[in-house]
Amino acid sequence: MPLDPDFTDPEHRRQSEPSKMIKPRQYSERLGVINGAQLQAVADEFGLGRVLAAEPAPTGLFGQIVLLTTTAGEYAMRGHPHGHGQLTKERCVARLIHDQSSLAAPWPYKISEDIELFGWTYAVMPRLPGSNGSTVWDSTDGDQQTAIAAACGEALARLHETRSPFFGPYDAELDAFTALPDYPDWVLQRLARCRAGCRDVNALLAEDELFIDNVLEECVAPLAEPFEPVLVHHDFRPGNLNLEPADDHFVVTGVFDLFEAYFGDGEEDLVRMLRTVRTGEQRRAFLDAYTAHHPLRPGAAQRLAIYALADWLIIWGYGKRHRVWFEDGDSFLDKIGPIIESVKQTASP
Repeated sequence: MPLDPDFTDPEHRRQSEPSKMIKPRQYSERLGVINGAQLQAVADEFGLGRVLAAEPAPTGLFGQIVLLTTTAGEYAMRGHPHGHGQLTKERCVARLIHDQSSLAAPWPYKISEDIELFGWTYAVMPRLPGSNGSTVWDSTDGDQQTAIAAACGEALARLHETRSPFFGPYDAELDAFTALPDYPDWVLQRLARCRAGCRDVNALLAEDELFIDNVLEECVAPLAEPFEPVLVHHDFRPGNLNLEPADDHFVVTGVFDLFEAYFGDGEEDLVRMLRTVRTGEQRRAFLDAYTAHHPLRPGAAQRLAIYALADWLIIWGYGKRHRVWFEDGDSFLDKIGPIIESVKQTASP
């Protein structure tokens, strides 16, 4: 944990000589080559002392994170954002979680407006304790993975302590979340955009389109079931959590990667974890831990089918566009149809 959580200790703000141990290195394709003097300049700006070590994060789709060890503690630097709004949104979400939830998030989240150092803005935040959940998940099996699934369900319930009187997205110009009038319409608009993205790369066949139409027709009505808006992470899974072992179970020590968040129906956050787990026992452990605090509402099976369908349209479209994750001959209906049915069955009474 950092010695200087507010980044305000004048002792750490003195200019420091860059460590000769930090050699120029390409931390990711997106970040490019960064040298020790640049990392020391980041540490000096935020009063983090002398940089002792720097490593790329072990996970992350876009390679935006460098993990820093300094004389003041351990930190993460997020760089080359997808527009400056990525950083301000993550700061806004981290503050909300910090203020309202018993689950930890990276806080304080400090943003540098200086683009001269790297050519892009960046943010620095304390590293959460524990190990990346994806790494822990992949290194375990059987009962341990079931215990991790249960810990994730408990953590998601804690995250959803972050509430709002309205549902809606983040507005970068306001640096705040804004209210929308019609929740079912918003869900269906988002799904339609994802579907259009798949069509743009010719990733949907006629039978896939019919399957999507049938799911929507059969499942749309329960979207109107009332709910209390909570902070939806929208990418809630072990890879975006840190974990620590505790006797015969695991504890989630924090959540990160907050860029997809919005206020909406907390049940939306179930679908990516239900995609991650591998067995019925793991799915039940995750759901039982979550629903002990947030029971599913009537019509949950139908809503989750739509939420899972929208989520898979995102993944399918991205994978087909960038030629990753799926083979050329893979069928959306064959790949995704059974998953949608499994989600419905899991959430059925």
